Amino acid sequence: MIGFGLRLVVSGGREAVIRFLVLAAAVGLGVGLLLTAVAGTNAVNAWNDSHAWMWTGTSSVPPSQAPAGIAPLWWRPGSDTFDGQTIDRFDVAATGTSSPVPPGITHDPGPGEYYASPALAALLRSTPANELAGRYPGRLAGTIGDAALASPNSLVIIIGHAPAQLARTPGSTQVTSIATAVPGRFSDQLNPKGLDFMPSDQGIQSSGIDLILSVVALGMLTPVLIFIATATRLSAARREQRFAAMRLAGATRRQVSMLAAVESTVAGVLGVTAGFGIFFLLRAPVAGIPFFGQPFFPGQLSLSPPDIFAVAIGVPVAAAVAARLALRRVQISPLGVARRVTPKPPRAWRVLPLLAGLADLGFFVVRGGQLSVDAETQVLVSGFLLIIVGLVIAGPWLTMAAARVMARRTSRPAALLAARRLADDPRAAFRAVSGLVLALFITTVAVVAITTQDAKDVTRFGSASAASMVQDQLADQTYGPASGGNPLTTGPGPAAPAAPLAVQLRAIPGVQGVVVVRADPRLTIPGALVGSTAYPGGPLVPVPAGVVSCAQLAAVPALGRCPAGAAAAAFPKDGLGEGGLWGVQTAGITWPAVNVPVARLDSLGVDAINVATNGSVPSIEQARTVLESAPAYPAINAPSTLGDLVAQDRTSNDAYRQLANTVVLVSLPIAGCTLAAAIAAGLADRKRPFSLLRLTGARLATLRRVVSLESAVPLLAVAAVAIGAGFGAAAEYASVAQHYPMVAPGIAYYLITAGGILAALCIIAATFPLLARITGPEVARNE
Repeated sequence: MIGFGLRLVVSGGREAVIRFLVLAAAVGLGVGLLLTAVAGTNAVNAWNDSHAWMWTGTSSVPPSQAPAGIAPLWWRPGSDTFDGQTIDRFDVAATGTSSPVPPGITHDPGPGEYYASPALAALLRSTPANELAGRYPGRLAGTIGDAALASPNSLVIIIGHAPAQLARTPGSTQVTSIATAVPGRFSDQLNPKGLDFMPSDQGIQSSGIDLILSVVALGMLTPVLIFIATATRLSAARREQRFAAMRLAGATRRQVSMLAAVESTVAGVLGVTAGFGIFFLLRAPVAGIPFFGQPFFPGQLSLSPPDIFAVAIGVPVAAAVAARLALRRVQISPLGVARRVTPKPPRAWRVLPLLAGLADLGFFVVRGGQLSVDAETQVLVSGFLLIIVGLVIAGPWLTMAAARVMARRTSRPAALLAARRLADDPRAAFRAVSGLVLALFITTVAVVAITTQDAKDVTRFGSASAASMVQDQLADQTYGPASGGNPLTTGPGPAAPAAPLAVQLRAIPGVQGVVVVRADPRLTIPGALVGSTAYPGGPLVPVPAGVVSCAQLAAVPALGRCPAGAAAAAFPKDGLGEGGLWGVQTAGITWPAVNVPVARLDSLGVDAINVATNGSVPSIEQARTVLESAPAYPAINAPSTLGDLVAQDRTSNDAYRQLANTVVLVSLPIAGCTLAAAIAAGLADRKRPFSLLRLTGARLATLRRVVSLESAVPLLAVAAVAIGAGFGAAAEYASVAQHYPMVAPGIAYYLITAGGILAALCIIAATFPLLARITGPEVARNE
């Protein structure tokens, strides 16, 4: 029977061969997209794992407990910025030949040497030295390999020093091993010296990566799997007729099942083979998509042996099973297909899974409280999965209900024909639009979540912006996890006049003023003056302050002003970043006067140096280089503009936003392909009934309206429910995961939704030429 089935595939005439090739091509496209989506999730894991070594020093083994023969490595992590791009900086000092070596390099750099990532090395070559290279002592000893980089665009530098130099540098610690895993929770990681620390390019905590990948998998794999399922059912009605004829000719049920399985399996095998080819063609372009704000290395888009086995075996088996299930009516009776027995209508219970999914998330909204990351992952994944499955299950019943409403409210022939056909087989009608319906649900949730997060960011950060201010946080720099917490500080900076440095800064073209904040532990600023609170919505608290010269402050109006006649004023000692005036507009503030003579300022330690520029990249970067290179003021963290500080804190949110946009942009086109394939297949299966209708006097325009209504009614009816469910799920997600009230999306969302529906209607209209070709009189005669 297998040989006979293979002969039928290639000897069934031109139509059979074309049908077989179309089926294999559709399955191949679906498999290629499926493999790409699976490789994409693997790439996210690989991208995240590449950040593990950057967490060295947060929980390392003390040198006294290190294995014998391991020389400690002095380790000082930090960050830098150039033109809005974050540079991960690691200062190291090997104490022996057996000191640990970071990945991507062959040995630790010695004093006067540094290794840079290829992207940073290129940037150093193309940028004037006084804007970037002047910050890093020594020479380029080599480039960092891909094993240590998250992306081809990663900017990373590892700088060598003498052990004695790093031993007296704040923020340095000794490590005896390089970290190999991203921490489960970032907030639990503490520097051994008691300083909270997080790398600037931190990746995603391992307790949260499961949530992200699960949600992304639901958003990207579901439309792809629906497309593959649709592809395997191409020309299903024609196959049923052919196999029913075989049953009438004497073929047994087992023989017919075997023939169907052979045809579908062969098409599935060819489709899988083509799919792997499509995957390798898509690999490089997809790697260039900045899923997390950065492109991937092509090698990160890899497939594991279980992935390959599951797709290579699963798709042909699924195609054979689908063919077997499609022949149920043939198995019951050979004449069952010819008589087109109407299946049982779907029941109202089909909406229960959808309601259960919304209720699942709603329970935790009513329950309140903050869940652990693991519990949050389980709740959100199970809830969203139940909603997606619920939409698929409820779709046929919603389609049938819409068809019955249309039948009661119309008397036009096209509408009546469409309503009758939808009511007879609502499952097939919904199957054609199911991919687009789910894409609209996913789009709604993604866009609303992004909008809510943006509103949350504005509430937290205010309107802090402007790249016209550079500030150098010196030895009084605060450390703290990005999620918040009680900052810990080191001692005050050195007492020095800072006049030579100020002169050097003012000589830079574009620098408009320099304000030096002097340390005075006795000073505070009333919280009411700047709206400072211990936590959002909490009580007002005083702000630790330093002293500034009113003459210097007058040159930088953006930082506020002094009272009339004052010579010195109190100014936030932590500057304008985290721990300082985050998001506060300082231009209109009059700072309290302090009784400190100007002549005494040079005897006070330095907390921060604020530099006002005209906002140009050369002026900002030259000022940053001067501040970093000043030996008298060893900054713990690199100077940052206000825009840099906001952008660094929003890095993770921007990455999630980019990922959500990618899911939206991927799911909508795939859903469009599913719709086009389903409509084209439906027309091919019904060409004889349509051609007979034309012979009896039905106009082609009437048939076009029938086709349009058969696709548009379930699309619009179920899409309305899907969008409503999306808003409901997004509101619950905002409460459970974002801890912020849902914010309605802007006009862009409605344009995306309207554009998706309009594109679907255009796809339907694009099938009209095919309808004209397959419904001619010769079709009815040849059938």
